[in-house]
Amino acid sequence: MNTGLAVISLSVQNAGAILLGVLALGIVVLIHELGHFIVAKLRGVRVEVFSIGFPPKIFSIRRGETEYCISWILCGGYVKLAGMEPDEGVDPRAVPDGFYAGGIVTRLAVCLCGPLMNLLSAFIIYLFLYLAGFPVPLNMERTVIGSVREGSPAAEAGLKPGDRVLSIAGRPVERWEEVTKGVVYSPPGPLSVEFERGGERINRLITPVQDGASKLKYIGILPEELVFVETLPGGAAAAAGIRNGDFIMSADGEAVHSWEQLTSLIRSREGKQVRLDLMRRGARQTVLVTPTFNKELGYPAIGVRPRPVVSMADLEANGLVVYIYRDPFTWIGRNVREMYLTFKGLIMRSLSPRGLAGPIGIVQIMSYSAQAGVRQFLFVLAFISVNLAVLNLLPIPVLDGGHILIALIEGARGRPLGMRAMTMVQNIFMAIFIALMVLVMANDVMRSWGEQITRVIGWRPGQRPEPAPLKQP
Repeated sequence: MNTGLAVISLSVQNAGAILLGVLALGIVVLIHELGHFIVAKLRGVRVEVFSIGFPPKIFSIRRGETEYCISWILCGGYVKLAGMEPDEGVDPRAVPDGFYAGGIVTRLAVCLCGPLMNLLSAFIIYLFLYLAGFPVPLNMERTVIGSVREGSPAAEAGLKPGDRVLSIAGRPVERWEEVTKGVVYSPPGPLSVEFERGGERINRLITPVQDGASKLKYIGILPEELVFVETLPGGAAAAAGIRNGDFIMSADGEAVHSWEQLTSLIRSREGKQVRLDLMRRGARQTVLVTPTFNKELGYPAIGVRPRPVVSMADLEANGLVVYIYRDPFTWIGRNVREMYLTFKGLIMRSLSPRGLAGPIGIVQIMSYSAQAGVRQFLFVLAFISVNLAVLNLLPIPVLDGGHILIALIEGARGRPLGMRAMTMVQNIFMAIFIALMVLVMANDVMRSWGEQITRVIGWRPGQRPEPAPLKQP
């Protein structure tokens, strides 16, 4: 039983995080395959191979009738059951202790228990997060715009930093996640966006466009940033008493919604004092700093840069965390609905398949979540477990759902389907499955290393390379 995944991809920061992401993916797959393995053993079906990852093998050991393997390609895993697939002309249904020998009930139980194990593990994780609370940065629980991409549909519609989004396509939104998904999953054509500015409610029709890298729809707005800074030695900020990890709330009385906004204001105040209101581990402070022209940068600066990593502890110390208490059924329901919207978008062509991501993307997401904190890591683990369960329950040959569908059809007919036709259909869908995996892995590679690749080859896909210039004598 093969396992494939698709989620949105992120970049990787360090080797340790990558290793943790790979191990986490292995855990999700192990749980899934254990479901098949345990039920097969209980129902008397011979298990020939239990493998985490796909060949070539790293390590294998045989215990009884089963070979246990760890393989190099950790993008999934499989359990090979006797008689499940045709083997050198042998009819699978004739194998006495095989997959088909136990009858329809055994086949249904074996196939169902892989996805059910994933759902059970996700339920347990979500239950823990419900009891302990799931921390979310304050800016992500609001719908305040931090920045608007220049030349984007939102910029052309007049949206500005500080505006608060109220609804997308007529649906009220309360957190930034709902803003993003409202745009990504919207039908083709103009989208109604309602927002608030200075107490006034404004409505605009905005037509989303596709992002060049992710191929997901966007209108060009980003959430407000929590601007934490690092202080450079010898600069005006250090002299004014600004320290590493300070959170900048406002500049000259104007609320700071993004790093871009802060730097723009500083550049416009060369030689003039700027009042910065900041938070330092929960204590509010005010400092005065004077921007000076920096020759290396070519513009006025005060000697700060954005802090690359802000831990959940830093956010909590400054009261910038909101705890969500959401029951497991709600979490799982939201996950399943997102999967439905994704499939619907792909079928209706409102989403591009190039926006999907594969195993590399999964590892990257898990790597980032591991750096964010234990609860964030567990949340992603549960999310991917639900995705894996839903994907494998699709009624497609080579997936668990396909085997379940065939078993139900044969039970209704009272006799088995033709093995020759069934094998041909499975082979066709296996080829489609492999092609899809190649596509999503190519998406991962281009998202993660596309810029480096285009720099090496000297041109972008779809663009003809320039001919080499003639050398002058």
